[in-house]
Amino acid sequence: MALQTECLDPSDISDLASKDTNRIVGAIAKTLAANSPFINVIGGGTVPSGVSDTQRSVVQMQAAPGDSLAIPTFVCDTEICGQTGVQDLTDTVEFTLRLESKRARGPNVCVKKGYAAFKGSYVMAEDSLKKLVTQYINADIRAQLYLRSASKFTANAGYDFNSLFTGGDESNLGVQFAPLLPTGPMTFKALHYIARHLREVLFGEWFSQDRGMPHFRFIGGSDQVEYFRSEVGVQNVMTALTTGGYRLGEISLTAYSFEQSPAYRGIAFGVDQRPLRATGFNPDGTLALVDPVIIVSNPARNTAYAKVNPAWLAAPYEIGFLIADGSFERLVPERYVGEGSFKFAPQLHMGELEWHYIIDSGCNQWGDFGWHKYQITRAYKPLRPQHIIPILYQRCQADLGLVSCADTSASSFSGADTHSTVGVCEDVE
Repeated sequence: MALQTECLDPSDISDLASKDTNRIVGAIAKTLAANSPFINVIGGGTVPSGVSDTQRSVVQMQAAPGDSLAIPTFVCDTEICGQTGVQDLTDTVEFTLRLESKRARGPNVCVKKGYAAFKGSYVMAEDSLKKLVTQYINADIRAQLYLRSASKFTANAGYDFNSLFTGGDESNLGVQFAPLLPTGPMTFKALHYIARHLREVLFGEWFSQDRGMPHFRFIGGSDQVEYFRSEVGVQNVMTALTTGGYRLGEISLTAYSFEQSPAYRGIAFGVDQRPLRATGFNPDGTLALVDPVIIVSNPARNTAYAKVNPAWLAAPYEIGFLIADGSFERLVPERYVGEGSFKFAPQLHMGELEWHYIIDSGCNQWGDFGWHKYQITRAYKPLRPQHIIPILYQRCQADLGLVSCADTSASSFSGADTHSTVGVCEDVE
């Protein structure tokens, strides 16, 4: 076998990564649509380029009637001449938004290990990057909906609804929870009351899909959703699935599925695999949130990996979300929504992905090393922020349904033989 005399040009490796950028972005978009419950509850859009660093968002408020809405005043038509009528007024609330970005990079890759070796590493890097970016975007959306929501509720058994519900209109952007710790899990009875309040008082818009009835959506931890299932009157109805989708080129993407049969009494349910959890309140009234993972480092190899945080598993409090349609939009720069026939929903886009290396006069003068880098850029536009209602509830110990064995010390059959005497002749003296 002849020895290979030509080394792979590092620029070829760079070209390979550049050509595969859209493929990797597409894979991430598919993963987001399938696995993220939060990406499917907010709209998407773009921030136009060349306008301003700070964008203004104007939200129209309900018109202020000049007459009673209980009994509006009407007069005989023949007496209306010369009357101009009452004046109805309108108002708006203005929000400002800016694009924010997050940058990160992967580990160094040595291209001298050869085309085949690098190609294999590239596939593994793609899978790892796809999953990590999915977690970042999902965590970012969940965090921003929690921080920016204009309504919140605490599940405390000792107070009435008005004491537990805070906020309720556009001006309450970023309102905090009531300074009360929850005393138990959320009940479907309380959830449905909040849903009625969301619909009838806050005028929340239902989600509507091709299949299933109009509904609001609740996203929470699996234990809390199971608690709803176990509640009397609910356990036999949350069975079927409804799906929506996005288009990525010519490929139909399945959106996150919300359980409904159809939506039970106007509410569909989704499970968040890593819900926000807390140990209590900070002195400033914010929640003391717990990171769901901890990092295990290996300094000798300069590597690290993540594993579940025991403090997150033991955290006593958790946040679920009741969501109406049209609450927020997640905006990205207009150049990020795809090119040519490769189009997809803007809120699914992760940003930029590039293969990077710099030839210098030192250790990388031959371009032996490079790395993947990516950037996530987004802004959140409030539309009706009071239509996102984070709900703080307590996590209870799981009911495993286990029972003790029967007491083995109780009386039992001795095993001695017994015989009937019926029909047996006996000696008679």
